[in-house]
Amino acid sequence: MLGSLSTTRNTNRIGSFRKVDIPAFDWPMADPPVYRYPVEDPANEAYNREQDLASLRDVREKIEHWKATKGIEIAAVVLEPIQSAGGDHHITSFFANELRRLTKEMGVYMIVDEVHTGIACSGRFWAHEYWDLYAPPDFVSFSKKAQASGFYYPDEFRAKFAYRHFNTWMGDPVRTLLMAK
Repeated sequence: MLGSLSTTRNTNRIGSFRKVDIPAFDWPMADPPVYRYPVEDPANEAYNREQDLASLRDVREKIEHWKATKGIEIAAVVLEPIQSAGGDHHITSFFANELRRLTKEMGVYMIVDEVHTGIACSGRFWAHEYWDLYAPPDFVSFSKKAQASGFYYPDEFRAKFAYRHFNTWMGDPVRTLLMAK
C-alpha cells in the first residue's frame, strides 16, 4: 500500500489524505507530455510530438542521473494510459511505444497502471490496448472496477515458489512480522 500511494504526482489536489502518515518515497518523476487537444488535429501535431519527445528526454535523463549521481538503478517506469487525477489526459501511441523502446533499451521495466482505466471503461478491456504497443508492458496493475486488485505479467516473471507475490487485500505475512517488531 505504501508504494502505491507514493507513486502519485498528486500531492495537493486530493487534499491532505495522501500525506497523513504515508511516507513519500524519494524517486524521480518525469514530466508527462502536456498536449493540445484534440490530439488528432493536424494543427496540434508538431506541438504534441515535441511534448512527447521532451517527456521521453526527461525520462532518459532522470534514469541516467539517478544512476550517475545516486548510484541507484531505476527498476521501473509506471504510467497510466489516461492520467485522470488532474483531468482527462491521454497518452499517445507514439509516446507509449517510444517509452517502451526506451525501457527495453535501458533495462527498465514498464508498468502500466490500469487501476482507474481497466475493465473496459475506455471502450477496450485495457486502455493501453489503444497504444498498439510493439511489445507488451512488463506488468499491468488493476483494481477498483475488477472488484479485486492485482497485476499480470508474462511467464518470464512467474515466481519460482508459491506465495512470493501478495496483493493489496491478501496481506504479506513477512512484512506483517517485520512491522510487529
